[in-house]
Amino acid sequence: MAAQALYRRWRSQTFDEVVGQEHVTQTLRNALRDGRMTHAYLFTGPRGTGKTSTARLLAKAVNCENPDVSLRPDNRCPICLAITSGALLDLIEIDAASNRGIDEIRDLRDKVHFSPSQARFKVYVIDEVHMLTPEAFNALLKTLEEPPPHVIFVLATTEPHKIPDTVLSRCQRFDFRRIPAYRIVERLSYILEQEGRAAEPAALEMIARSAEGGMRDAISLMDQLLSYGGDVITEQQVQAVRGTISGQAISQMVDFMAAGDAASGLGLINQMAEEGIDLRQLALQLVAYLRTVLVSRVGGQQAGAILVDLSETQLAAVQAQAKQVDAAGLTGAVRLLNQASQEMRDAAQPQLTLELAWLDAVARVTAPASPAAVLPASPSGQPVQPAAWQSQPAPPPAPVASRPAPAASPAGAGDSKPMTPRAATAVPDQQVVDLLRSQWTALLQAAEEARGASLRGALRTLRNVVAQGDDIYFAFEHDLSRQVVERPNNKTVVENLISQLLGRPVHIHCQVGSQVTGIASAARPERAERNEPAGEAPAAATDDLTTDPVVRHAQQTLGAVASKL
Repeated sequence: MAAQALYRRWRSQTFDEVVGQEHVTQTLRNALRDGRMTHAYLFTGPRGTGKTSTARLLAKAVNCENPDVSLRPDNRCPICLAITSGALLDLIEIDAASNRGIDEIRDLRDKVHFSPSQARFKVYVIDEVHMLTPEAFNALLKTLEEPPPHVIFVLATTEPHKIPDTVLSRCQRFDFRRIPAYRIVERLSYILEQEGRAAEPAALEMIARSAEGGMRDAISLMDQLLSYGGDVITEQQVQAVRGTISGQAISQMVDFMAAGDAASGLGLINQMAEEGIDLRQLALQLVAYLRTVLVSRVGGQQAGAILVDLSETQLAAVQAQAKQVDAAGLTGAVRLLNQASQEMRDAAQPQLTLELAWLDAVARVTAPASPAAVLPASPSGQPVQPAAWQSQPAPPPAPVASRPAPAASPAGAGDSKPMTPRAATAVPDQQVVDLLRSQWTALLQAAEEARGASLRGALRTLRNVVAQGDDIYFAFEHDLSRQVVERPNNKTVVENLISQLLGRPVHIHCQVGSQVTGIASAARPERAERNEPAGEAPAAATDDLTTDPVVRHAQQTLGAVASKL
């Protein structure tokens, strides 16, 4: 004989055992005490929160033979014992997911008038009632309007919005809530104690969080882990079975974010990927954790009530992290990572999607309030801006001789969208750098739309730029980024975007290093090819395009990202 599942063996047998739904059980107890039971109830709420268990308890309570109403159900009388064993004919449980048609409801309507065979009331429990067809709901409605006095209906659903208003209006509605994680941990600990087993506290907390407020899911997962082996359920076992990440690792990721240490975060992501951890699960857990930090940051006096699931140690860590981050930046980071978790479903390279979102998220959280006041100056004396520049008015171009318009991109190069096309006039070198700085975010977006995230990721690692006439020199920290940008189609897109921005054709030159070097020698061959006179190269305007602290920190581990570009 197959062993009984743990969640069935530990199904609530009294109202006191229903965890986290006191607002429901107390109301039912009062109605039972006062003799004010109604003929139809609607139990709604997330799965595994006790809807059908409470329906069975209600069937016990209204039929229990104990003369003391306050003790019902007593689980001792023949009726209670019959319901517990599933042998009472007057408790009829219907799964609307597989019995959803009008014929099944007509059969119910024909039988509902027969008197109970053993109990005082016949109790019909219709689970997943929202699955009934419109015709079936219409057939049920007549019975709900004029029910026999010996019948009680309990409709259970996770989607009450799919139930017709005519049916809703004839039921007394009870909304079951998600069960707090600490209440689930308490219940799991009690069950383990009764079963003669044990678990690490961190393991129970991870099980509770994985259940997302559902007691049944939590008990089922614990049952699976008890079969996994060992006398004690460990956190490592939960991670192996569930594919979740430890809370300590998630907290460490947020510590890296608050400190602007993007490189360590990239390293941890890469380590988890090598260990076979589901990176989308990492993104989801990171979003959930960041929500707690955000609530702690802006929740004020309400934060404690919202974060009731956290232990004292966890709450202290979250509060400390909340003090290190800006609310607006944290909000942007949550949105970026949440969007990445959705995009990772269909992404060809989910790890790259998460890594790019991580870099952008850290940039949001650590971006200084007044960049010009705190960032070092470029060689030209202009303040260097972060990589994710906000759009700002570009300096007007000098009114000098007109130049030809940029050539069209070749087939296969992708359609690159212009940012803000300029007149076909020459722009002084320093103004070229200023213009690139002001339009860099738009250029990154246009490059991604034309050639994908790999080009944007490579451009984000730019360390230095030099403008010299029609030549733009880029310096990258890593050779892999240079290779990505120098791919023919990618290079053409970048040149066209900058050409459209300046209003004249330009040529880009890529090299590796923290600063552009060897400008004169690099420029002369290009000028010779265009039949331009050689000679003394004009002073070049330069700027460091990636003094963004995020990119600085990411440089040490960029290989993990760039190798996927």
